[in-house]
Amino acid sequence: MTLHLERVEAFFPGDHPVAGFPHTQLLLVEAQEPSNGLYRGIGVVTAINPATGSLTINHQKIEGLMPAMEMLFQVDPRTLSDHVKPGDKVEFQLEGKTYTIRDIKVIEPAK
Repeated sequence: MTLHLERVEAFFPGDHPVAGFPHTQLLLVEAQEPSNGLYRGIGVVTAINPATGSLTINHQKIEGLMPAMEMLFQVDPRTLSDHVKPGDKVEFQLEGKTYTIRDIKVIEPAK
């Protein structure tokens, strides 16, 4: 099924926008979840919320889960975000059901 839309936005509970992309076409597919429930992502950290440890990452397509976009992710454990800074290129493991980062490593430090 294909939907033609002007803009697509994703929200966390409480109506806080966390992602947006201006594509006019959205292809709905059934994702194949990995056996461990974690997806691999690569992107650049654009912001860190020091109070919550949440990270905003401009990421590439996460195969089987979502298209490339900039999105806010919760991090668990929260201390994972202590080792990254804006501008770092990171590889991360993302829980598919909650979109929570469970592991992250810097693959290219910010310049």
